[in-house]
Amino acid sequence: MAKRKPKEYKVTSLGEFAKQIELLLPNGTAEGNWYRGIGRSSTYTLRPGLFRHPKMRLEIVDYIRLEARMLEDFERFSILHTESMDTGAASLDGGLRKLFFMQHYGIPTRLLDWSSNPFIALYFALSTAHFGAGGAAPTEDAAVWIIDPTAWNKVALSHAGHGDNGPLAHNDAVPGYGPRRLFSGEFEPTALKTLNVQAACILGVTNSARMFAQRGVFTIFGSNLLSMEEQFGSGGFDVGTLNKIVIPASQISILLNSIIKMGYTDSVSYPDLHGLAMEIKRSRGFTV
Repeated sequence: MAKRKPKEYKVTSLGEFAKQIELLLPNGTAEGNWYRGIGRSSTYTLRPGLFRHPKMRLEIVDYIRLEARMLEDFERFSILHTESMDTGAASLDGGLRKLFFMQHYGIPTRLLDWSSNPFIALYFALSTAHFGAGGAAPTEDAAVWIIDPTAWNKVALSHAGHGDNGPLAHNDAVPGYGPRRLFSGEFEPTALKTLNVQAACILGVTNSARMFAQRGVFTIFGSNLLSMEEQFGSGGFDVGTLNKIVIPASQISILLNSIIKMGYTDSVSYPDLHGLAMEIKRSRGFTV
């Protein structure tokens, strides 16, 4: 029996995109959908950075051990920069908050970035598309993934009786996603047994102006190494929990130009000097 795949919708204009976003809004819940823009629709899967090690293909115990080592490194050396990383008095869920800081600074974690703003996600999808040499047209479609966080967590956290309570908070009472710590080079006996299985939708710590501007939210992975689309196909999720809007390669440059003219510019998504530099380069005809 073939596994179920998320539904795909193709759009060729901003009007079609906005209409499809509206049609996919969930009914009966206060929480809206979340969105993730990707520049390579056919080759990029919904897996976190930790599970994308360039040389190693590991079992979950190896990835969690690698995460523990990187967390130790981060804690040991970040003491010089505590003014930029105030994690508060408590170390929530065994260091869960620190994972958000690690993610922010580019350390691979089990977190996957999403946005609650569909047009921010569309900007990322279009601006990260793989253009050819000399700015030639992209050869691969871009896409925006859409997830209903309430419907997803209802299934992913059914063992905890989560129901329709929506995304987890960063300090939520539901355990099972925080990093595991090594003691004398080994995990506690129950460390991996208490790690939740499926990915879950979780609200993060707004630790920068960039995250606030991008309306950043996350999914956090447990012991299941499959991508989210594969978890959807085998996890008993309702139809419509995970969808995908595809932007044909031939329309990427046109839609990127349109969304920038509408005000979703580089400095809006990156409210710092990095974003300003990107915007100036793009406005003067350079490839960003």
